[in-house]
Order: sequence, then C-alpha cells, then structure tokens
Amino acid sequence: MNTRQIFIQDPITKRIRLTNAGIEKYGVRFLRAGFQPSQIRTMETLKAAVDASFASEMERLASTTKGRNADLDEILNGLPGWE
Repeated sequence: MNTRQIFIQDPITKRIRLTNAGIEKYGVRFLRAGFQPSQIRTMETLKAAVDASFASEMERLASTTKGRNADLDEILNGLPGWE
C-alpha cells in the first residue's frame, strides 16, 4: 500500500485526512497507541501515531514472547518491551 492510499493531503493547508483504507489498515493500531484516527490532521501527528503504534505493538509482542527464545531476545534487545 502506498501513501496515496493511506491519507490525502490538502496541497494548500498541508492538512491530511486518513482514507478509509488507511483507517482500515492502521486504525486499530493507532487507537491502541492512544491516537484517534479521525483526529489525525498533520504529518507530525501521523508520524507520532506511527511511532507510538510501533512501540505499542512491540510491547504487546514482548508480553507474549520475551524470554522464550534467547536469540530473539538478543536481536530485539533495546526495542520497546525488550529494554
């Protein structure tokens, strides 16, 4: 999926809006990370939502996986949930 399918941006104001496809693909992840997809209006907020959702997903993965495989723990050391 390319960025044109995730959001649209007003060329004058630079404000953005997630498309239905973007909300379908990332909406739940953004909500888990504390971002309301319909309220994302700037690229800075979108980047923050992406970063926060990555950290949230990694912490969720760590809660079920961390400590079960030493090699994986070593590879992921330093990422959220594996600090």
